[in-house]
Amino acid sequence: MAGLQQIEKENLSEKVYHTIRSALIDGQYQPGDRLRIAALAEQLGTSITPVREAIFRLVSEQALEMKAATAIYVPRIDARQLKEIQLIRSHLEGEAAAHAAARVTDEQMAEAEAIQTAFIEAAHHDSRLASIRNRDFHFFLLRTSGLPLVEAIVENLWTKMGPLLLVFNSLLPRREITGGDHKHFAVLDALRRRDPEAARRAIQADIEWGHILVEWLEKKA
Repeated sequence: MAGLQQIEKENLSEKVYHTIRSALIDGQYQPGDRLRIAALAEQLGTSITPVREAIFRLVSEQALEMKAATAIYVPRIDARQLKEIQLIRSHLEGEAAAHAAARVTDEQMAEAEAIQTAFIEAAHHDSRLASIRNRDFHFFLLRTSGLPLVEAIVENLWTKMGPLLLVFNSLLPRREITGGDHKHFAVLDALRRRDPEAARRAIQADIEWGHILVEWLEKKA
């Protein structure tokens, strides 16, 4: 019985960890936001212990920053750090998109199109939901690529740049996010044609949009 209780406790801590981590990736927090352990525990309906364990784990991964025993913050990243993240993403997500194009099934193709439709719909009225659907699109490519190590590395990068997604959505003109020439459509076209190089170039062009955030951070410095 004691063993079963311990497993249950570990599972709870793991669930809390993934919930907070997903919120960072999805852009549900912004750089500089303070996270309070007691408030998170109340929101999640748990005790303080699993939340504290999850927070410490995220701090060790540099997804969160601890300035004092109870002062937990979403890190602020500068233009130089974002440039490096974008560079790594461009290479790794480009490779993932190329692999995805070479192995995508008709069923997966339908899933990708549904994700993009949901993203465009959300972008019209809900920036937070649009951030989640955008994540869904990029993570679909990672999952479909069949490259689990690449997927894990890129997910960790998203915990660092995810909090900037709401800023990105506010900086980019709405017509560019919701229009038919959104870069995701070029990715979908490449997937339909099973064209790895076109898929690589298309997702890299999408990531290149991040220069808007780089310029914004440079102006703030």
